[in-house]
Amino acid sequence: MNTLALSFFMALLLTSWVSQARTYNVAILYWSMKIPGQVAMRQGFEEEVAAYNKANEENQIKLTPYVAGEGRDGLLRQIEQLDQAVKSKPDAIVIQPADITILSRGVQEANSKNIPVFAYDQYIIKAKLTSFISSDNYQAGWDNGLYIDSQFPPEKVLRIVPFEYFRVSATVERMDGFFDALRSRNRKFTVLGHFEAVEPVGGLKAAQDYLKKFKRGSVDVIFTNNDGGGLIIVKTLWDAGHKKLIHATVDGDPASIENIKSKTLTVIDSAQFCGELGRETARTVVQFFKNGKVEPVKFIPTFPVTLESLKFYPGWMGRPTEKVRFQSLRDIHIKEAKADGKPKRGAIIKVGLTPSCPYLCEMGPAGWSGYLYDILESAAKESDFKLEIVSLPSEKLLPALQKQQVHFVISPISKVRYTPDLRVVGPKLGMSLAGALFTPGVKLQLVDSDSLADKRIVFAQLAHENLMQLPPSDFNRSLKISGREIGDRMTKLIAERRVDLALGDYNVLRYNMLRRQLLSFEIQPTSLAGYNALVLVGHPKDPEYGELPLILNKWFDTHRASGKLEKILKKYNLEDWNIFAL
Repeated sequence: MNTLALSFFMALLLTSWVSQARTYNVAILYWSMKIPGQVAMRQGFEEEVAAYNKANEENQIKLTPYVAGEGRDGLLRQIEQLDQAVKSKPDAIVIQPADITILSRGVQEANSKNIPVFAYDQYIIKAKLTSFISSDNYQAGWDNGLYIDSQFPPEKVLRIVPFEYFRVSATVERMDGFFDALRSRNRKFTVLGHFEAVEPVGGLKAAQDYLKKFKRGSVDVIFTNNDGGGLIIVKTLWDAGHKKLIHATVDGDPASIENIKSKTLTVIDSAQFCGELGRETARTVVQFFKNGKVEPVKFIPTFPVTLESLKFYPGWMGRPTEKVRFQSLRDIHIKEAKADGKPKRGAIIKVGLTPSCPYLCEMGPAGWSGYLYDILESAAKESDFKLEIVSLPSEKLLPALQKQQVHFVISPISKVRYTPDLRVVGPKLGMSLAGALFTPGVKLQLVDSDSLADKRIVFAQLAHENLMQLPPSDFNRSLKISGREIGDRMTKLIAERRVDLALGDYNVLRYNMLRRQLLSFEIQPTSLAGYNALVLVGHPKDPEYGELPLILNKWFDTHRASGKLEKILKKYNLEDWNIFAL
């Protein structure tokens, strides 16, 4: 081969190699760099990306990082950052959400442009995620609950004060796991009060409010949903002389581990493998770039650090002691559950429900409709039992269950989370949160007390949503309504443009949009009332109908795949609450 031919051949090879090599542009949206666990997650993510780039000279990942920050400004900043990221048309967007609702619109925009979106630590509702990677937060709460139970005599009624935060999925699941574990041990407890805290500023305020309300010796246990807010709570209470109670928490912050060693209130910290959470997220993105397919959800098991186990804990940046799971511990419990008893053929199962469309709709002599009724009735026909709906006001659901006047009730978990002597069973049956329905032309990036101050609002307690904690002074241009057909009346006011927006149960507003043909209007989920699943709740001393949770679990597995669930929900202008089914 002559020199000219060789040169031409080498040029072709070089051109071919260059054409195959590429740079993947990834926008990465971090929440906070003041919460140490989140800093460790970032470190793990960027460490894994750097390792990939070093090992792959031909393909590189270029990160464009954004940091939202804390508080309201951080929420607004993250909304704007996601908009910027979508406009830049990256190859992927990775998000650690600061709120489960505020990024829905932005992710939907990314979906429309076929930009894959990966979320870690908490998820985003009403949006399609390519993959969600999280610590098993339910397990973290569960392990805390089991350990706390072991620290007291069986007959002791525990006096508990939780420090909660219901705007992100991770902290909701930790609370649920904690109290489910106590109930699984038949532990009697009473929740004396609760406060909100997730970061140091909020934690200090919550601790100060606690000290105003509770005397020394009046509380047995405090449970903080993370170390971001929990560390300052422990310090403040300890310095004030509240040294007899014990503390359970989640995260694994080194300072919290030191508190366990020194016996400074904390007895257990269900530690996340924060670095590994970041690394696993990066590995998932890399896998997607390689073959376009990834697991839709991954859970990294947590580690319960106690005096007995701390010598085995490898630290935030260490490697997990268990393999990554594709189901949370809660889902595993459901799959592995064994019925205490199977309903006899033709048995009547009574389920207590509060009528409110689209959950349960009164149809007069024709009986019932609503998506919950349709699901239960379908399951009854397939499993050959008879369903009896017992219509009850919301405040009478639990008393009816406790008196065993019904076999089950369906309720937002927020209404039963802090209640002993019951069992939360079966699959999630929906979501409960507040929504905002806007008059055309009205737009809000963030729906909160500040943005609502000068708006004309109609609002009401429509169905299952929690009370919205908004000061009355914010509502000087607003109308609060009650009585019958509330949802219909609210959407009528929107249609007539007499108000700027309506606030109420998200699902009720969506249903009434369909009824009044307002489908072109904008509706936005909000965190005003937190986020809670609708759950099936049973009595622990009534084993006869224990098969129903398993029947429902099978029904959802079957009919998410068959399309029947989607068909039922579409009748009521609703979507599947399972983010991985979108």
